[in-house]
Amino acid sequence: MMRITTHLRAYRLGEVPVKSSGTAAVLFLAASLSACGAGTDQANTVASDSASVQVDLRIRDNAEADYISVTEFTVPASHEIGDGMMPYEGIGWENRLVGYRLYLDGRLVSDIFGKQTPDQALGNIAKLGAYHDLAPWGMDVLKVGQSLGIGGIGIIRGDQPEQFGTVPELSASIDESGRNRGAFTITASGIEGPSGTTGGLVADYSIGSDSPLTHVKVTANGDLPLATGVVMHDGAELLQSEDAEGVWRYVATWGDMQSENKDGLGMALFYRVDQAGYGGLANSTHYIAFGQPDFEYAFLAAWERDSSGVTSREAFEALLANELAALEGTAE
Repeated sequence: MMRITTHLRAYRLGEVPVKSSGTAAVLFLAASLSACGAGTDQANTVASDSASVQVDLRIRDNAEADYISVTEFTVPASHEIGDGMMPYEGIGWENRLVGYRLYLDGRLVSDIFGKQTPDQALGNIAKLGAYHDLAPWGMDVLKVGQSLGIGGIGIIRGDQPEQFGTVPELSASIDESGRNRGAFTITASGIEGPSGTTGGLVADYSIGSDSPLTHVKVTANGDLPLATGVVMHDGAELLQSEDAEGVWRYVATWGDMQSENKDGLGMALFYRVDQAGYGGLANSTHYIAFGQPDFEYAFLAAWERDSSGVTSREAFEALLANELAALEGTAE
């Protein structure tokens, strides 16, 4: 049997992990075609055209190589920010409304790809030009900087939330892609906490086809005071839920010129009051501090150019109310 390897490690190729032994021949053929450079583009095009939700993870082992779709990836110690190992520095996921990416490095925070069309875009970003410039498909609409971006997992050091900075062991695996739901898992370990001890986490991300909401469930270990948040930009307005009866709350921002395109962008973070609390504004982040190792939260974005129809603060607040009600309906 042909082994598909690079100098980084062995990869499992394809869109979705397949666990049934009856599909072994199909997996072998797909891997062989990928290794030979034939058939992959056609297969990915068919999957992309028929899929409402897509999780995209591609890598290459040198600047001259083509990106290869993988379903599992352990980030090598040699990886450096900006080295082009991944087309947009991490794993991406999208539905018809919005796209997101998670930086697979010491930042480990999320960013937003605003979409002007419902078509799949992330798998083609390497071919579509600079994603920081407005294009027919959309663009990267968020400036993250040193903040926790939108729904990024970080650590509290001193009195403020920060990006981890260093994640010695980091891997990603796609659990579901190509249909009405996308899901993937991030595993991180060897992270140094404020007390000098190390810990880690496993985070499961998921998104459906008809909502911009990404749901995250985390299991952590070690002495890691974890946090998440939403970046605050100049001129944006802070929005917070007022209902004191439910399990879920949100902290959000809306700005008519908050996006990198200087137009309307809303971002929101939803959290459970029995697991976390709002910490305020620090390090340009409205942050949520978690008080236990197992927790869940969710986040969303709405750009005035996407197909959600959210072009004002009032419309964004209406979206938040609907999503909050949906979360309350699933609360145990």
